[in-house]
Amino acid sequence: MTAERKNSKEALGIRLADMLTRLNNGECLDVQELAEHYGITVRSAQRDINRLSPLLTPTGKRFYRLDQSQYGHLSKNEIERFCRFVSIQNLFPEKERDFYLRHLQESITVKGFQYEDISDKKPAFDSLRHAIAEHHPVAFRYTKAGGEQKHYRIEPYQLINKNGIWYLIGLMQGRQKTFCFTQIDQLNLLPETFQPDSAFSDAVKNTDSISHGNQLKEIVIQVSPAVAPYFQRRKLLPNQTQICQLDNGGLLLACREVNEMEVLPIVQYWIPHLHIISPGYLQDKIIGRLKDYLNL
Repeated sequence: MTAERKNSKEALGIRLADMLTRLNNGECLDVQELAEHYGITVRSAQRDINRLSPLLTPTGKRFYRLDQSQYGHLSKNEIERFCRFVSIQNLFPEKERDFYLRHLQESITVKGFQYEDISDKKPAFDSLRHAIAEHHPVAFRYTKAGGEQKHYRIEPYQLINKNGIWYLIGLMQGRQKTFCFTQIDQLNLLPETFQPDSAFSDAVKNTDSISHGNQLKEIVIQVSPAVAPYFQRRKLLPNQTQICQLDNGGLLLACREVNEMEVLPIVQYWIPHLHIISPGYLQDKIIGRLKDYLNL
């Protein structure tokens, strides 16, 4: 682990510990105030809040407090354990934190943080990190979901963890490509270097989407009043922004610069509470799939 990454993780742990201490003392945290207090961006402050979401209750659009009714008061040791858990356990392949087996007690139960185990692919993970940092192209064999295998040569830009799954984002002959990390093998770092595209690099870092290329400018979705609080509590859709709250308590949301396959499965999961307003052909596609399924 580089000194820079280690310092970054330590800073994250300190922030989370301080935030939980403040919450445990009865404070209500404001995302905007957190950004100013810790000298980070509002986006980073919201990510910190999302890491602590199993313990929190939203009290407004930007405000959060500890859910005392569910978890009770936290001791200093419990705060430290939880911070170490949500910030790093199983998120990176290094076996640096066996605290989970040795120290984490039953005082806190965290659900919904399942990450794939990539510890057996640590050498490849580290090689990709090095290639990204030093701007080396890489070549590898990729096994698609159906079992088909193909060889690729790309310029790697970012390793991204999305919902517990690691993805490699890069450019191949100027085209944006996304690969599931665990389906990569026979990885080779090539000796030459490439000049990174700063615009593409910034775009990758500033979006929730991992499907770079073939993106739709905007998908507008109507959310029923029955499930609106879930979508206000946290962003369940990629690049989710709220257009307005409807008179009946529902929501009108927009997902911008996303691939349709990142949105359709989520809409299908929340049927009948989500409805795609535009583009209309996406709603028709969902209806068609349901008809095909019911006719089986």
